[in-house]
Amino acid sequence: MPYGPPRDVSIDGHLVDGAFRYLTVATSICFAIVVLVLAIAVLFHRGRAGRVAHYTHGDRRRHLALSLGVALALFVGIDAVLAGRSLGHLETRFWAWPENAPDVVRVEVTARQWAWVFRLAGPDGRFGTRDDVVTMNELRVPVGRPVYLKLRSRDVVHSLYLPSFRTKSDAVPGSTTRLWFQAREPGSFELGCAQHCGVSHYRMRGELRVLPSEEWRLWSNRASEDGRLRYDASAEQAADAWDWDQG
Repeated sequence: MPYGPPRDVSIDGHLVDGAFRYLTVATSICFAIVVLVLAIAVLFHRGRAGRVAHYTHGDRRRHLALSLGVALALFVGIDAVLAGRSLGHLETRFWAWPENAPDVVRVEVTARQWAWVFRLAGPDGRFGTRDDVVTMNELRVPVGRPVYLKLRSRDVVHSLYLPSFRTKSDAVPGSTTRLWFQAREPGSFELGCAQHCGVSHYRMRGELRVLPSEEWRLWSNRASEDGRLRYDASAEQAADAWDWDQG
């Protein structure tokens, strides 16, 4: 599509698109009804010879009852339905963290002015060790596996936004937030910051690269070996790593 949101490549993005479609259709129907009522009023109640204008302030009981009924119908038919569906999707999908999934890929994300630092545990399965895979403004993940991210911020509030996966989460100083997603197909997709974080906010753009499983495994092993060569045990305080279970 030349206009509109980027193509959805996640397993749950269609739920978000469905909510937007429902909101668009429902409000369009309401708009059409309002336009129709106004058109009828203009055509059939316009000033004509022999017709005397009749004014009302809408304060009669039946007018108030009609206004209340329309307001309740709109609230229940649009807001309440949409809120109920969205809450259900959050609880069953977006907040169903893949804590114990056997094939989950865990990523620690550190946001700072103005860059994203991504850290994956190496073969030892622990964070903050010499075999960690650390990248800046680029996250590589395998296709078809759940990716579980925990986020922290070094300075101000940032927000990791993945438009092609219909998800985002704030990175808040002093706390750990999280999100997860799973890609349906390989490719390169944009990631960014959805929270204004300073004069260079525009620079917090990066790339999410979804790779075939074997290609990702080879890259991960190679990047882990490179990490061993760069590891500096005396700079642990600047490593931006933490114990995953304490996050």
